[in-house]
Amino acid sequence: MRMGTQCSWGAVLVAIVTLSGCATPVPESPEVACRARAQAWLDALMAFDTEGIYGFTTPAYQSAHTVRHYSRNYAGRDMWKTAALGEISCDGAEELGVCEVELVISYRGFLMKETMTTVLKETWVQIDGAWYAQPRQ
Repeated sequence: MRMGTQCSWGAVLVAIVTLSGCATPVPESPEVACRARAQAWLDALMAFDTEGIYGFTTPAYQSAHTVRHYSRNYAGRDMWKTAALGEISCDGAEELGVCEVELVISYRGFLMKETMTTVLKETWVQIDGAWYAQPRQ
């Protein structure tokens, strides 16, 4: 009976060691982490949620500017038909904590017959492990 108990504990120990290896989190790349935040921001933007998009700006920006001030950056948003994230470039993100995010927009103005496409570049910065939109001035 003692031998069976040792085998059981040995199996439990092997299972714990094996599972603990699976539980070790793999750090996300800057591109993956930034894309997730930028997509949540874009979802709020497309839903006309100005409070929501403002929440993605840096704490320093929020201490100096209002929601209304920030929302002016997207005054033409009502003409947008679609918006999607494009390429995300985080060159030097480890040193600088900065990513450039492309926003691919299709839009049609009031007197336009055809839909146009443009790419906006948004800057995102990492502060204390979280990614924030760095508003255009």
